[in-house]
Amino acid sequence: MADALEAGPRLNPAITALFEGAAAAVKSRPAAGGGLPFWAYILAAILVYLCLSYYGKVYWTLETPANIRTRLRTFTDKFNLYGDQRSSRRSLTQYLEDLRKLGVPDTSFALTNFYVCSANTAATFTPVRDGLASPDAVRLALAAGARYLDFSIWSGGATTGHAPFIAEMDAGSKWRRLTMNEISFRAAMDAVKSYGMAGPQAAADTSMAPYAHDPLFIMLRFMGSPKPETFDKVADALNKTIEQFRLDFTYYKGRGMDRFFKTPITEFMDKVIVMTNLYPPDGSPLSDYINIGPRSFALEMSPKEILGTPATNRPTVVAKIQQNLVVTRSSMEEPQGDTNTWDFAPAQALGVHFTAMNFWSQDANLAAYRKPEMFGVNSFKIKPATMRYIIEYIRPPALPDPSLNARDGRPNAPPGIIMPI
Repeated sequence: MADALEAGPRLNPAITALFEGAAAAVKSRPAAGGGLPFWAYILAAILVYLCLSYYGKVYWTLETPANIRTRLRTFTDKFNLYGDQRSSRRSLTQYLEDLRKLGVPDTSFALTNFYVCSANTAATFTPVRDGLASPDAVRLALAAGARYLDFSIWSGGATTGHAPFIAEMDAGSKWRRLTMNEISFRAAMDAVKSYGMAGPQAAADTSMAPYAHDPLFIMLRFMGSPKPETFDKVADALNKTIEQFRLDFTYYKGRGMDRFFKTPITEFMDKVIVMTNLYPPDGSPLSDYINIGPRSFALEMSPKEILGTPATNRPTVVAKIQQNLVVTRSSMEEPQGDTNTWDFAPAQALGVHFTAMNFWSQDANLAAYRKPEMFGVNSFKIKPATMRYIIEYIRPPALPDPSLNARDGRPNAPPGIIMPI
């Protein structure tokens, strides 16, 4: 059989004949009457390519500066209604005064007794795929009443010095970006400085905003595998933006986490509370900025964990949440992250403080979240009376009885006692 093999390889004659016949048929097709010439097919292919390119540009699938500007303009035009409604909102000070008029005592104003209006995608307009990271998202989320901002922070490449940036990535990926662009973490914090708190560096009209003096919570959600340089640059951005709003040194490195829940919420007026899902390495300057982080009880509970809490465990979970600030949100890597498919009510029934919603998804759950009796007017809402922690104020020690001074500090002898001679 070996003698029957040819010396060199060649294509199967049947396949060769097939292609030769197809080519001959195309060349022999008449130019008129019987069909189209060969060049017409080439022209049609070019037209199809141009149409697809135009379709991609129109629908923003191409990450060009023009498309990003167009999409940003679309988002801001759509959600400027949040900015238009800003002046109708009420401050925490006004809300507490309303509660006092209803007979709620100041001893019920512990931080843990309040739900907080919270934005899940605080710096990214959704849907995530072809979404847009922008400081305008931070501005509009604040105008909508959010006092908890959740930032997804990624570490840049070595060429950028591992600088922190905000974007949304494909699930399980460290580089496959879903959003059309990314912004630096510093840009997001500059927006917080300009639109989140009253101060000399705030925008001209921010000091007049009702919420300008309310407490603000920021979640530094580190994604992927952040580098030490990333943590350092995050600390530098915080130093240049919210330094004057920091809590005092007793809260550095999470040292005050065990007393946050029982501290009056008024103690945090004009303050920014920094939270994180990941502690920085030892020696990082960011450590001093961290006020709340992971501890024995989970800092975050997913909507599935909330719904899966057995009835027998609910009293224990409620008691734990009362003493630990807790967040509930949908991960942006999950399919439902673009919308508010989960109901925030079960989380609030357990006492969860931050039920972070997607402010860019106009759905029924967001509408319920923004009703006047929830967060449509106030950024804070007190929990039901049965779930409140009552602050115990210790009465200061009384001064000595002034009458003792007349007897050189000697007390009166008890009746019936015969004093020795």
